[in-house]
Amino acid sequence: MEKKVTRKDIADIVGTTVSVVSRALNNSGYVDAEKKANILRVAEELGYARDPVTMSLEEKRTKQILFYCKDLTNAFNIALYYGMVKAAKGRGYMALLNANLKFENIKEAMIDGIILQNNYFADKYAETFGKNYHLPAVSACFGAGRNPAACIPVIEWDLNEAMEKGINYLRKRGHKKIAFAGQYSITSDTDNRGITWRNMMAEVLGDRLKDYYLDVTLPPYSTLNAPDKPGYIIEESDSVLNEETYADKGRIAARIFLDRQLDATAVICFNDEYTIGFVTELERSGMRIPEDLSIVSFDGVVGRSKLYPELVSITPDPMDMGYRLATLLLDRIEHKKIHYYAKQPCRITPGDSVRDIR
Repeated sequence: MEKKVTRKDIADIVGTTVSVVSRALNNSGYVDAEKKANILRVAEELGYARDPVTMSLEEKRTKQILFYCKDLTNAFNIALYYGMVKAAKGRGYMALLNANLKFENIKEAMIDGIILQNNYFADKYAETFGKNYHLPAVSACFGAGRNPAACIPVIEWDLNEAMEKGINYLRKRGHKKIAFAGQYSITSDTDNRGITWRNMMAEVLGDRLKDYYLDVTLPPYSTLNAPDKPGYIIEESDSVLNEETYADKGRIAARIFLDRQLDATAVICFNDEYTIGFVTELERSGMRIPEDLSIVSFDGVVGRSKLYPELVSITPDPMDMGYRLATLLLDRIEHKKIHYYAKQPCRITPGDSVRDIR
């Protein structure tokens, strides 16, 4: 087994001290230019490799950031992560991902900063560990009825605005009775999609507003007794593999729609994964999209193009959002000037899942 090359080995060959070798390799402190070049040449010839733990202790930086994300069943979060990877790589960092990490364990992780999945996590982190453990943190934000934690910079996808765009898009195409297939209860005060839908559709649907909200949390449809809040923190004993997926919920919402025999001409679904389950179940019953029902979705992930017809989707470009989140965190780590609030623009992606009604 070959002996590991040390800085002392390099110092002995060059004829200098270990401290001078360390300054040359770390590019810190003065070293004569000729001697430094000689040290670097010898280090390369010997195949010297810096120990990452020692390097992080010396530089007080690990060159690693962490995306704290519980929900990996959602393709939106994976797209966010890929954007983070791209930004991190461009700055010489590595972006790590963990789906089952308690806040207590963050103190043991070798990271320079953390990106939190949503503003619910940001609030919880700021209220607990963030008070005493000053790890640079930023968060995605989806305007879920809470003020973003003041100490944590956020980039927000405004879901009120997104739902408004979706409804207005359908109205311009002639749709009046628009249902919403949601993730949370119709009474939720944290789901901005549902809140905006209720406000905009109340006058049109009147007393039947609740009928057009496809509430998968109501018995006998609900099989997941999760707290009525986005991104709730699961216990360590829980497993994301045992959770009901968005596609499962979409299938449940489709059965609710069929059971109620609604005369809606369009449905807006919670996200793309949810929509795939919704559309699959409807088509199994013989319905055609968009001939019998028009569909608009949220997120705009790559998977939407795999469904036929291709989904019309409201998207903030999740890869771009992830890129911006990682850039924000890296700027904070490197003590650059940052803004504590930024808005992620969103747009409606074209597709074939909506037809005009005249």
